[in-house]
Amino acid sequence: MENEFPDEVLKSVFPLLDGKDLVFCMLVCRQWREVAKDDYFWKCICSRKWPSICKQPPSDANYQKLYLTFSQPQITQNLPVPRLTFGDLVFYIDMWLEGSLIFSQAISGCTLRAGLQCAPRGIPDILAAHLKSLDCILMLEVEPKLSIPMGPTVTVSVLAHRKDSNKMACIINKSTFDYIDSNAARALAYEYLRFSPGHPFISDIRAWMSLLFLYKGNNIIEVFGIELDFCDAARSETEILWLLDMLDWK
Repeated sequence: MENEFPDEVLKSVFPLLDGKDLVFCMLVCRQWREVAKDDYFWKCICSRKWPSICKQPPSDANYQKLYLTFSQPQITQNLPVPRLTFGDLVFYIDMWLEGSLIFSQAISGCTLRAGLQCAPRGIPDILAAHLKSLDCILMLEVEPKLSIPMGPTVTVSVLAHRKDSNKMACIINKSTFDYIDSNAARALAYEYLRFSPGHPFISDIRAWMSLLFLYKGNNIIEVFGIELDFCDAARSETEILWLLDMLDWK
């Protein structure tokens, strides 16, 4: 196919092509590739894709490079393996009913990561689907189960200890379970996380604590599990560990 078309013909057609087609043209033969290297054709493409770039282009603008660099969908990169593991963590969870302590446990990160071994019968379909999701679920079975009247204030605090550095972080500080999701049989409390000064642009990410319960009648709920999650920003195990690693550990 070499020299089948005069260069003038190619130069009249190439400015009309989009970037993908021009890339394919460069693969046809050496003649087409050499003609298509002319940055004028790529400027035509960029002027249609980003019209403002041609109004005041950078002095060293290379339009072919610009198109090839920024026109393709960004490839999602996997996070590297975090330094922190659930084996490094211990969570201290305390709950109060109108100021009286009703739950207090130190729970290893591995235990929390293992989740519920068996969900009770009668839980709503929404909650059952959540328990089967592929997200990393940090959950603990409450045994014996807690019977709590609806109405009185229930608060929760969560501290975390990392054994690799012997430091502590506050996850939740006396937050109230003031939202009841009746459809999913969950009571929720949250706290905005405090991050290390080394990560000044990370903010507005919450830690959520959920009470998983069954209705027992007479305005009584029976709590069979608790869940800690960071669904604002982290759902996978790797994401959660990176998020925890960035906390303000003291």
